[in-house]
Amino acid sequence: MKLKNLILRVIGGVAATLCLLQAQVNAAPIRVVTSTPDLKDMVENVCGEDVRVKSLMVGTENHHAVPMKPSFLRLLADCDVLVVNGLEYEHAFLPGALMSINKQTIQQGASHYIDTSQYIKPGEVPDKVDLSLGDLHPLGASHIHIEPGNGILMTKTIYEKMSTLYPDRAERWRPRFEAYVRKIYGKLEELREYCKGTEGIKMIFYHPGWCYLTERFGWNLVGYVEVRAGIEPTPSHLQQLIEMMKGRGCKLICPEMCYSPRIPDYLAKQVGAKVFKIPHHTKSLPGCDTYLEFLDVLIKGIADAGREVYGLPKASPPATASQSSAAGPQR
Repeated sequence: MKLKNLILRVIGGVAATLCLLQAQVNAAPIRVVTSTPDLKDMVENVCGEDVRVKSLMVGTENHHAVPMKPSFLRLLADCDVLVVNGLEYEHAFLPGALMSINKQTIQQGASHYIDTSQYIKPGEVPDKVDLSLGDLHPLGASHIHIEPGNGILMTKTIYEKMSTLYPDRAERWRPRFEAYVRKIYGKLEELREYCKGTEGIKMIFYHPGWCYLTERFGWNLVGYVEVRAGIEPTPSHLQQLIEMMKGRGCKLICPEMCYSPRIPDYLAKQVGAKVFKIPHHTKSLPGCDTYLEFLDVLIKGIADAGREVYGLPKASPPATASQSSAAGPQR
């Protein structure tokens, strides 16, 4: 009887220890690596204190030219979950890094690899892909994060996939997810209101991929400085672009801040246009410390530049709470 009681006490102690260890494992922060700082902000907003997030890219980098750093290998080897933009946005640095580590759970398509382009309908999908010509967007425009509606869909993917991987934390994340989606949608509505009156303004960008933004706000995308994604312009392409800008009355050039101003400045002199440098990621410019701030600086900046160039009225100041109340419900 004494031996039986001793055995039961030992078994009980082992079970209690295992439960304690499991609780400690469950309570430990989930180590997440994201490809971009935009995704880092999204994951942190959805999962809060349950995650520790590192971004491979910094906001000022051109994602087509990010070098594969030794630090990437350490981060990827140690992480629990990898969150990517998708549509081959990370082609320059991520495939090689993943091939260099022996971690099957975060390889493309694996259980802990989250592709946030899942719900996005790609724009600018090429009719014919010729990689020999250097096309860096074979699946279509991969800059999905620049448009708030896409940001909502990306956040939805993050919440759903993380909840599947960690179901014990899903209920804790749900109110955070819903609150963050409301914030993004609220920002979208604010930006729609701010951009009223700028519909139809003409512009060119440096690098292909900005169709999501121009379609959302009704802007006229005249063309791109690059011949194809990642291919610098030839003299004949620049001449065609100059003629097209003159013919269509395009006076706004919006190069991403990671590109040299040399060609945009040349085009501006040829056609009498304004060059307005734009952020392309969270943390790419001061005042873009969060994803919502990035959207605000990017979209309001383009709208204001368009108003200045085309002689449009300035944006109306936002209505105060008392004004909104006096106006009554909107239909």
